[in-house]
Amino acid sequence: MKVAVAGKGGVGKTFVSGTLARLFSRDGVRVTAIDADPAMNLGRALGIPSESMRNLIPIAERKDLIKERTGVEPGETWGAVFKLTPYVGDLAEKYGIEGPDGVRLLVMGTVRTAGGGCMCPANALLTALLR
Repeated sequence: MKVAVAGKGGVGKTFVSGTLARLFSRDGVRVTAIDADPAMNLGRALGIPSESMRNLIPIAERKDLIKERTGVEPGETWGAVFKLTPYVGDLAEKYGIEGPDGVRLLVMGTVRTAGGGCMCPANALLTALLR
């Protein structure tokens, strides 16, 4: 089962997502929560300590990983051809963090500065995770 939560800003998507993830996990469902929001607050909603979240490097900031999996350097994709179906089977285990109730969190990250380039290769990883 895959659940995606979307809506207008400030309506409680992160709260609902975190609550659903923990409840499903408590019921024995294996849950990987993916925080694709630029605000990156799902860890807080899941109850993961701030210290642990500070040490978590978002996928979008793992340039070597993105290049290895998509074949393109992040930010250098204008007109480039890259893999749209990269291998992602190990991402949650290798690059995620376990939170309360056994929920595994994977944070995608955001564009930190203007002119940071295209997020297309990082988004290809996200799309492959959601398939």
